[in-house]
Amino acid sequence: MIITTGGKTDEETVLYAYSLADKYNALYVDRSKRSIETLKRHYNQDVVVASRSGTIIHPLSQKEPIHFHPNMAMVRAKRILGGRSDPFIETAGLQSGMHVLDCTMGLASDSLIASLAVGDAGRVTALESNPLLHLAVSEGLKRFHTQHAEIRKAMTRIEALHTPHHEFLQMQKDNSFDIIYFDPMFTETVETSDAMQIIHAQTDKSDLSLDTITEARRVARERIVMKDHWQSSRFHDLGFFQERRPSSLFHYGYINIDLSK
Repeated sequence: MIITTGGKTDEETVLYAYSLADKYNALYVDRSKRSIETLKRHYNQDVVVASRSGTIIHPLSQKEPIHFHPNMAMVRAKRILGGRSDPFIETAGLQSGMHVLDCTMGLASDSLIASLAVGDAGRVTALESNPLLHLAVSEGLKRFHTQHAEIRKAMTRIEALHTPHHEFLQMQKDNSFDIIYFDPMFTETVETSDAMQIIHAQTDKSDLSLDTITEARRVARERIVMKDHWQSSRFHDLGFFQERRPSSLFHYGYINIDLSK
C-alpha cells in the first residue's frame, strides 16, 4: 500500500501520514494534486489517505473507499448508556473487569459494545486478518471524534491486532480470556448496511472450523459466543446453544466453559 494525504492538508496530517508509513511499512507519497485513481494506476497499490479523523482506504480491487465509522454501534452504545439491555452483552454475560477476545473484528461494532460493558478494569482484544480493514479500524478507533466521553474511552481501550484468529488462539495459554467471540461471514444472503457491503470484499470468507472452536474451548475461561444467521447450521454443527430471537435475522449462540453458568 501507499500512504498519502487529502488534496488539501496541513502539517499535522502530513506528519500523521509519515507515521502511518513507518508503522505499517508502507511508502509515503506526496499527493501533488493527483487523483486517487491516478495514484492507483501509477503505483498499482492500495491507497491509504490520512486525515485528522483516521484514514480512508481506497483498495486497488474496488471503487468504494473504506473508512471507520461506528454507525449502528453508536446507537447500541447510547442505548446501553441509557440503561437499556443489549442481546450481545446478555448472551456473553459481559461484566466489568472481564477480558474479551473478538476473533472477527470487522468494523469493531461488537468490540465497542464489549469494551463499554467491561469498562476500565476490563480488556478487549480484537483480531482482524485483513490488513486494510485492520488499518482503517484500528486507526479510526484511536482518532474518531465523539462528544460521548464513555464511548470515546471504550474505543481507545480496544487493542486491535492484525492476525488470523486460529493462529492467535494456538499461541495463547489455557484460560487466557473470559469470553471469546466469533461473528463469521453469513452463508445465507441477507440485506446489510452500506458499510458492510463496502467491506464485504475485504472480509475473511473462510468458514469457522471445529479445530478453531477446540482451541477456543482451551483458551476461554467462561464462554464462547457466536453470532450467525438464524437458519445457520453452524450452531448445531459446532456445538453452540442457539438463543432464538423472534423476528431477528441473526441469533447468538454460546458454549459454556464454566459449567456453573
